[in-house]
Amino acid sequence: MDLTNTKANVRNVFEQGFGHGDLAVVDVALAPDATDRHEFEAHEPDFKSHLKGAITMFRTAMPDLAASVEDLVAEGSTVAVRVRMTGTHTGADLFGVPATGRSVDIEQFHFIACDEQGRGTRHWANVGAAELMQQIAPGARMTIPS
Repeated sequence: MDLTNTKANVRNVFEQGFGHGDLAVVDVALAPDATDRHEFEAHEPDFKSHLKGAITMFRTAMPDLAASVEDLVAEGSTVAVRVRMTGTHTGADLFGVPATGRSVDIEQFHFIACDEQGRGTRHWANVGAAELMQQIAPGARMTIPS
């Protein structure tokens, strides 16, 4: 397995996808049958659609969203990554919360199992949702859009 390509695919999802809105990196980085740790919404037929929707949602809510890969390690067919996301909630609603103008700075941890072509096949994460909500609207409850 080419870990250089695998690590580049993972890095690109965060830095180019979340950081710059380039949805094409998702098609390169994920295998056609990739799965995530949770079920998708009815309008999300697969993980690629889910991930593209998440990127779009975050970038629409925080137009200045930046994502930096702080740590990236690979062993065997698994990649572990620690990501820092920053932005300002000045755009669309985020998890049911209208724009607050507040800054966000969250840390995320992801594990991605990859196939021989270096594409993600399975994803587990702690995306910092509780910290995100505390930063944009202390005391608010998160709602997942349907």
